[in-house]
Amino acid sequence: MALIRLAEVKEYTGLGRSSIYKYMNDGLFPKSVSLGDRAIAWVDTEVIEWVQDKIDLRDELEQSSPTKEKRQLAEVDVTAWIKDKFKTNSLSESIEWLMKVMS
Repeated sequence: MALIRLAEVKEYTGLGRSSIYKYMNDGLFPKSVSLGDRAIAWVDTEVIEWVQDKIDLRDELEQSSPTKEKRQLAEVDVTAWIKDKFKTNSLSESIEWLMKVMS
């Protein structure tokens, strides 16, 4: 485990500074660790896991589609996926999280 600074987080995730902080404030991105006065970093494994979760979400949504072509998922498909993926969260919490991620 190591700590990585903002420049590395931006490079690894492809996100900009403002997006990282917005996602962090929304609870959708790993929290930073204070290193002292005006210095913060992120735990590298948490950032890597966040990126892997994005890849897994993409793959799961793609596999639930009957074809590889892009299509809008039916509300029923999304609800079933959310219930399975977020068994510990309420459905409304899971839908709220998904809406933030997809926007």
